[in-house]
Amino acid sequence: MSEQTKALLLDVGNSYIKHAQVTINEQVFEQPLDISRCNDMGQLAEQIKTSQRVIVAAVGQGQQVALLQSLCNESKVPLTLIKTQASAFGMRCAYRNFATLGVDRWLAILAGRRVSSTKAYCVIDLGTANTCDLVFANQHLGGWIAPGFSLMRDSLIKNTELVFANDEFPTDLTLGEQTVDCVNMGCAAAVNGFIFAAEQKIAQQDEDYCVIITGGGQDMIKKNAPKHYYFYENLVLFGLLEYLFH
Repeated sequence: MSEQTKALLLDVGNSYIKHAQVTINEQVFEQPLDISRCNDMGQLAEQIKTSQRVIVAAVGQGQQVALLQSLCNESKVPLTLIKTQASAFGMRCAYRNFATLGVDRWLAILAGRRVSSTKAYCVIDLGTANTCDLVFANQHLGGWIAPGFSLMRDSLIKNTELVFANDEFPTDLTLGEQTVDCVNMGCAAAVNGFIFAAEQKIAQQDEDYCVIITGGGQDMIKKNAPKHYYFYENLVLFGLLEYLFH
């Protein structure tokens, strides 16, 4: 392929469409992704026209994907919609019914192998839901899905009398001295416990492991994070890079 051949990578989520245009060459995995976001697929029409390939990951979002297909057809640009596979690039999925593993988690698992310095690693995504996936020696071991920070806090307020909170997003874990702080810090503690439990599990495979954290909630973990924690803005787009040459 020419060094000027470009691909548009898309992560179509519930809130935003995250995207990055890359030049397809052997150095693409070493180059930082210039990630942008938008709310509507139509805003990407010009970038689609300047790309030779479009590669997309979408959990649901059928209308957005249909619009994307129409835009690609108009510009005669091939579109590849990535799905979770039983195995790919030497990585094996733990799910018997592999199609039910969200493609966002699958791509994060693939990306994790690129950024991990160890055979054993955890991929943690902190968002509306918190997910974790454990990997050892190119074998996905399985994972967990739990409520994210905001879901926990909102559920606690809605279903418990005389408990209230604010919209603050803690970036440090301390002890609360009033109800508002106790709720926020309790939910933050649950997020920290989620990660700690994942570490306990992966350590059973190999004591030499790393934890890769992504998602909008990562700021609450960053302060005083240990050296084996790595933080990434978007692992889904990074995982899509694997499909550039296939």
